[in-house]
Amino acid sequence: MTMTKALVPAAALALTTIATPALAHNDSGAYYNRHVRDHAAHYRFHRGVNEAHQRAHEEGFYNRGEHQAYHRALRDQHGDFHEDHPRTLHDHYRGSRYWSWR
Repeated sequence: MTMTKALVPAAALALTTIATPALAHNDSGAYYNRHVRDHAAHYRFHRGVNEAHQRAHEEGFYNRGEHQAYHRALRDQHGDFHEDHPRTLHDHYRGSRYWSWR
């Protein structure tokens, strides 16, 4: 019985010593960092789309249908971005009004 009493605390100490380094790192910032990177990617997406949109308008469109198709394609690309980065939808909140991308 005395041997058992000595082995149980020793085993617990050994397991604690092994498990502590594995649990010591802090992943609490990983979500936040990914979220910040998603917002930066969203900003870059909008900047690129805005530049392409400006160039398209400067070059002109063949007809109204081509212009509408271009805007539909931009909306679809934006929707695809948000499907890949769903936590960036709140980038479109401005006060109490929601600026939709659809």
